Amino acid sequence: MNTDALAAKLARLRETEEDLPESLHHLRRYDDKFVIFGAHSHLYRSQPQDEAEVAAAEADLGVEFPADYHDFLCRVGAGAGPYHGLLDMAGLREWAEDLKPAEEFPFTAADARRVHQEWRDWMRDPQGDWFKGIEVRSDLPGCVAISEQGCSGFTMLVTTGELAGSLWDMDEWGWMTAHAARSGPPVPGEVIDLGPTPTFAAWYDAWLTESLKRLSP
Repeated sequence: MNTDALAAKLARLRETEEDLPESLHHLRRYDDKFVIFGAHSHLYRSQPQDEAEVAAAEADLGVEFPADYHDFLCRVGAGAGPYHGLLDMAGLREWAEDLKPAEEFPFTAADARRVHQEWRDWMRDPQGDWFKGIEVRSDLPGCVAISEQGCSGFTMLVTTGELAGSLWDMDEWGWMTAHAARSGPPVPGEVIDLGPTPTFAAWYDAWLTESLKRLSP
């Protein structure tokens, strides 16, 4: 999935939301204008980030962003995206102030496979409370926040170690490999499985796919 394909799908999502027939107004649960969760924050608008600004952020943080994320920022931009949208470079820097992106990310590929399998098992037979993932502190090194989910949750991009380039969901209760953002209740058989090491492109495309499906009459 390349940047052009993601941009085209985003344009289709924006147009679909704008042209949603009045007969589906009952879907508009979060405000009176948008159906997709978080869209009231970004309005489906993206602002391309200057190449020099992205490079400066990487230099200041002492990391290198994966190619798919870097290219998307420069060609499509920050703004429209899962949850409350993609953080711009100013927002990313702000949330990175208390983190140490250049230090080693503590989880391994084995950890990612384990927590992903635990999540899959939980999705097949949910028991009790929600799935919390790996219960550790929220300020782990070796990553940056790229999207705010709300309710203390963030999508984190790993910047070091063997999992560099993968995405994780984080909140005050724990960490788990990133899942496709949804605007409705999860249905086990319909959840897009991004695998134990989801990339930015796969995560963003899953949001587009889920959102377009949500808006289909």
